[in-house]
Amino acid sequence: MYQNDKFLEALYSDKMESILSQKDVKTWITTQSLGELFLPTGKIVANDPLCLYETAPFEKAVAPGKYPVTLYLLHYGDDTRVAYSEIRFSNATPVSFETATRVGDDIATLAEDEFFGYGVDSGTGGFTDYETCMEYDKMLRESEKYTWAEMDALLAESYVDTYSTANICLPESEKNVIAFSSGYGDGVYPSFWGLDQNNQPCRLITDFCIIDDGEDDDDNESELNGK
Repeated sequence: MYQNDKFLEALYSDKMESILSQKDVKTWITTQSLGELFLPTGKIVANDPLCLYETAPFEKAVAPGKYPVTLYLLHYGDDTRVAYSEIRFSNATPVSFETATRVGDDIATLAEDEFFGYGVDSGTGGFTDYETCMEYDKMLRESEKYTWAEMDALLAESYVDTYSTANICLPESEKNVIAFSSGYGDGVYPSFWGLDQNNQPCRLITDFCIIDDGEDDDDNESELNGK
């Protein structure tokens, strides 16, 4: 099963700078806040918000509330990509990580280079609450072309080379969808719970699989096994 603990752990320590310093081009990470995500049920859905291939929430839930969302941006020369997206549930530092699974996912079925994740076909990933996702899906189905013009406009307006973001509420609601570019674009991307010393979730992180050891990219390609 793919779970790159080395880089997840480095993200919350001073080790990432050392790892990135080994690249042949100047490489560094910065963060960008996207505001808060409202979770009325505490059940989180991670998916492509423009395609909605996955609408089922992760099995693990958190207390309902509003939580900050942060992007970790990888700068590689003149290129900037979203490397990780994160929801923070507390200020505790993760001490371990586990795969975020949905009902029906069986980690025992995964090969070494496989993971459970969500599919991206629009170059965009996102976080939302399960209840919000159901209302959003209904709204899209009732639209003429299964699109939300306001979301598209925000993503276009926020674009900088080479990513875009949006934090948008459903009409006449405080329920929101937070969207962002997904690494190098389309693919399948895993999410992980960051657990504190009491084994409680303090982070949810999606890995867009763009940070590696500089080895052959084929060594880091994984595929979805299930939904």
